[in-house]
Amino acid sequence: MHWIAALVSLVAGSVNEFSVRLPSAGLAIAGVIVCYFYVRRLFDDVTAFIAALILATTFQYLQAGTGARVDMTLTFFMEVAFFEFIFMAEGLTRRRMLLYVAIALAVLTKGPIGLILPGLVALIWIALEKRWSVLREMSLVRGAIVVIVLAGGWYVAARIEGGPGFFRKQVLAENLLRFAGGSDFHEGHIHPFYYMELALMAGFMPWTLLLPIVGLQAARAPHTVDPRLKYFFVWFAAVLIFYNLPQSKRGVYLLCTYPALATLVAIYLRQAIVQPLTSSSVARWLARLSGFAMLLLGSAALVAIAMLVASPREFADLLQVGNIGAPAFAPTLASTVRDHWMLALAMPLAVVVLGVRLIVTRPLVERIVFSIAAAMVFITVAVNVVVVPAIANTLSLKDFTNSAMKVVDDSSVGYLNALNYDVAFYSRRTIPIVSQKDPDLPQYLIAWRTLFDALPASKRGRFEIVMESNPTSLDGSDDMLLLRQRPGAPTPTPKPSDDYIQAINPVPLPSREGVRG
Repeated sequence: MHWIAALVSLVAGSVNEFSVRLPSAGLAIAGVIVCYFYVRRLFDDVTAFIAALILATTFQYLQAGTGARVDMTLTFFMEVAFFEFIFMAEGLTRRRMLLYVAIALAVLTKGPIGLILPGLVALIWIALEKRWSVLREMSLVRGAIVVIVLAGGWYVAARIEGGPGFFRKQVLAENLLRFAGGSDFHEGHIHPFYYMELALMAGFMPWTLLLPIVGLQAARAPHTVDPRLKYFFVWFAAVLIFYNLPQSKRGVYLLCTYPALATLVAIYLRQAIVQPLTSSSVARWLARLSGFAMLLLGSAALVAIAMLVASPREFADLLQVGNIGAPAFAPTLASTVRDHWMLALAMPLAVVVLGVRLIVTRPLVERIVFSIAAAMVFITVAVNVVVVPAIANTLSLKDFTNSAMKVVDDSSVGYLNALNYDVAFYSRRTIPIVSQKDPDLPQYLIAWRTLFDALPASKRGRFEIVMESNPTSLDGSDDMLLLRQRPGAPTPTPKPSDDYIQAINPVPLPSREGVRG
């Protein structure tokens, strides 16, 4: 992801928000196209179209497709690897090396998981089908050479360049300790075992609503579970169970299951379209439920726009009830609505029309599918043109960072205990993380207010607040401070400590937490 972003930045002439997000956006679109063409060859045109439509309009996929993180890049290459294997096993292609190139690029994106999951799914399917002959047809030796050269070569070079610090961070912390946990694991995202299932249900919305139709079709008119359909069940179940095992859990980890789940749902929705009587009663209720949800959502958006224009003070008070207390958000949102007023009105109005249509017309499965997909398109456009820019302009630290770097100039500066990814991106410089336990601190510190307030009074008194940022959370909290040592305070020692060096590696990149603005 970082290399693709770097190449885009070279073509664009600078590193900016667009260039670091483009890899995710481009590969998200490519993932939908790939899903369509693979599923069309495996099943049929209609199933492929529905699968691609579902994949493109799920919450988690849309979110990952607009973030400057590695998850969508990993998902795309793993998707290609998953599909290529079943193509090879079913004799639908004579290609052999594309599977291994995709695995190598997945490994380069986020580590050994890019090899482990496709290999695990392939082995389980082969064992269930007793198709051990497939292994002899996969050109394993040549494929292993491709993976070792492309992915392993980078790891060797990175180990030489990064030393033990790289090995501890990239191999131990990001893989073994993230999976096993333990006292040495401090990466966060610790959740109970059932968290991933809940995250999947939320991330797969709005299509989670149609799972009852899928369940009824599978139970009352079961589809023949041939080797191809069984592979998608294995793909989905194996990845889901695998990510239930680690101590560290995040919903976005399941993104590589979405093509499989979208295909499974599409297969049974296609069957429900052909055999509507099996799930007609459930379809009727889901049509009404989806219609009322669209009507309510679109109407609420139109009311909010009216309040924002006519009664901005009351609208701000209403936001406070929802724990949105950032003072600049309401006026920024109002300004964004004024700039795009036609679209801001048209998109929720279109959602209302879709909702009414679902309520009053015959509840056909195909009508539900296309109405939900269309509503998601309208909602996504409105959110990304109106709401997201307002949030970004309210919370972005771009102006704060630019001003802070002018103040700091060539003086020493460090993050206090934890970095901020906006500052890391917009500062255009490597800033080490320093600890409050260090005897000598840099002349300037960039600190979260909560971390600065937690310092002992003796250390806090050594610094004065030079600048305060806007809030970085919509509730109005989490602002950043630029601190400067008071005259007469001890000057920092130029000799870096081990912690100082380790903090520099890796250089903070926007792919970790994304970039606002």
